[in-house]
Amino acid sequence: MQQMVMINSRPQDAYRRQDVLTANATDLIVMLYDALKKNIILGKRNIQKNDVKAAHKHLMKAQEILTELINCLDMDYPISEELLNLYQFALDNIAEANIRKSVEPLAPVADMVDSLREAWKEISKTNQGAMYMQEVQA
Repeated sequence: MQQMVMINSRPQDAYRRQDVLTANATDLIVMLYDALKKNIILGKRNIQKNDVKAAHKHLMKAQEILTELINCLDMDYPISEELLNLYQFALDNIAEANIRKSVEPLAPVADMVDSLREAWKEISKTNQGAMYMQEVQA
């Protein structure tokens, strides 16, 4: 009975878990970008509030997400090298922001994440349309 209460106390967690389990690869990347942006925003807010511990937590989470995005790169594609450079730029800026407890290095990273997220969102839509057409033709 106690376990049931725990499960029902956080229905958004169950929903999020289901989203991840049913998402395709490009949707998962969009989700990673969403989480990355959220942690950058929270890190920035906490720096501004002078909450060093919370800022560190969120900026480290952002770095972990970037590391995961790097690990997902297939270096057989030329664009992967470009993405690797962008991710490294983001990692360096987030680390600098975390060390200095300064929001300035986060601004270009937030803009870059927005642009990349939108690109992957479009790729996801295109992939879903292509999959639908294949199902219709089958």
